[in-house]
Amino acid sequence: MATAKTAPRAAKTATEAFETFTATSTETVRENIDRSIAAFSEASSFGKQNMEAWLASATAAQKGFEMLSARAVAYQKAALESHVAATKSLMTSKSVQEFAEKQNDYAKGAFEAYVAEVTEVSELVQGLAKETLQPINERVNAVGQLVQNVGR
Repeated sequence: MATAKTAPRAAKTATEAFETFTATSTETVRENIDRSIAAFSEASSFGKQNMEAWLASATAAQKGFEMLSARAVAYQKAALESHVAATKSLMTSKSVQEFAEKQNDYAKGAFEAYVAEVTEVSELVQGLAKETLQPINERVNAVGQLVQNVGR
C-alpha cells in the first residue's frame, strides 16, 4: 500500500518539477528574446548614426570643395587681371631699365600674392579636413566606447 500512496506523490513531484522547469525555461527564452530585440534595435540605431555621420562628412567636404573651387577661380581671375595690367605697363616702358624694374616689381608682387594665397588655402584645407572628419571621428569614438562597454 505504500506504493499506492507514493506513486501519486511522485507523479505530483515530477509534475511540479516539470512545470517549474517549463516556467523557468519560458522565462529564460523571453529574457533572451528581449535582449536580442534590444541588441538589434541598438545596432540599427548605431548604423543609422553611422550613416548620418557619413552624410554630414560628405556634405562638409562638398561645401569645402565648392569654396576652394570658387576661391581658385577668383585667384586665377585676379592673377590674370594683374598679368594683363603688368603687360600693358611693360609695353609703355621707355627704356630697358624701366622695363626691367617694372618686370621685377611685377614678379615680386605676383610671387608674394601667390605665397599669401597658398598659405590661406592651406589653412582652409586644414580646417576643411577637420570639419569633414569630425563626424567620422565621433563615430569611431562611439565604436571604441561600445567595444569597451561590451568588454566589461
